[in-house]
This record gives sequence, structure tokens and C-alpha cells, in this order.
Amino acid sequence: MARSYTIRPARRDELRTVQRLENEADLVFRRVAMPWVLAMQPAQLRLLAEARRRGWLWVAADGANRTIGFALLTTLDGEAYLHQVSVLPRAVGRGIGSALIETACAAARAAGYRTLLLSTYSGVPWNEPWYVRRGFATVPTGAYTRAMRDVRHTEKRLGHPLWRRVLMRRPL
Repeated sequence: MARSYTIRPARRDELRTVQRLENEADLVFRRVAMPWVLAMQPAQLRLLAEARRRGWLWVAADGANRTIGFALLTTLDGEAYLHQVSVLPRAVGRGIGSALIETACAAARAAGYRTLLLSTYSGVPWNEPWYVRRGFATVPTGAYTRAMRDVRHTEKRLGHPLWRRVLMRRPL
């Protein structure tokens, strides 16, 4: 069966759409009693705009060119950092998230990065276990760099319970 979506660089006029998509995709956290996720702000326009300028913001678009997912890549202390991957609930299960990750991996590899780092929730089926199936491994807390610890402090300030969070890395 042919793919029913395309992955392409985000356009400038899609940045607010990406923010709305992130909020809508987060609604799945209701199913696992994590309401604090719903109260969090999406990625800032400034961050999205900078990533888009660098070629590190992609959207998945359906056959009608409607945005149904996105991936946002940044850097963290010499590593590529997958800041966000979101797919609308109605589009989950079609390989969109995996395709977005592979696009981010290819871009990071092309830019000379050897690893891709991310932070996610542990114990949530579409988070940590999903990333493990895509080649990521949890980074032991004793191996955190200062920048990784800074990510954790930022997450705590934003309302993430740190005991539910893990940093993960994938070799490129």
C-alpha cells in the first residue's frame, strides 16, 4: 500500500499550525492520567522559526496537504536533539512518526552529528518503548552531561515530573 502522506520541510506560514498540532497531539495524554501535559505550551514560534531556517523542521502532510505531524530538531551540547515529534491522534499507526524520526536522523547525520538525543516519558507506550523500537536507548542518569541536567531542570520548571522522564540516545 502506498504512503498516504508526505514528509517535507515546514513552510513559514505553518508555524502556528505546528503549535496547534502539538497541542492536539498531546490530548492522548488524557488516556494515561497525565493532565499536566495538556497545560503545557507548545514549542515557541522563535524556536520553530529558527529550526525552519536551518532546515530542521519537517511536517507530515496528508493527501490534501493538511499538516498531520511534525518533527523539530535542535542541538544540545554537540549532539543533535529531537526536541519534538508529534502526530495527530487520527493519523497515528501509519508510520508517520517513524518517518519523521528517520528524516531527522538523516538530517543530523548529514550535518555531521553521530548521535540523536531526546527526552520523553517513561512507561508511556507511545513514548519510551516506542523509541526503543526505533533504535534509541535510555541514557543512565550517571552519564548525564551538564547540558542534559539543564534539560532536566527546564523540564521540571515546565511542570514535567522528572521521575517520569528519561533521556534517550540513538547512534547515527
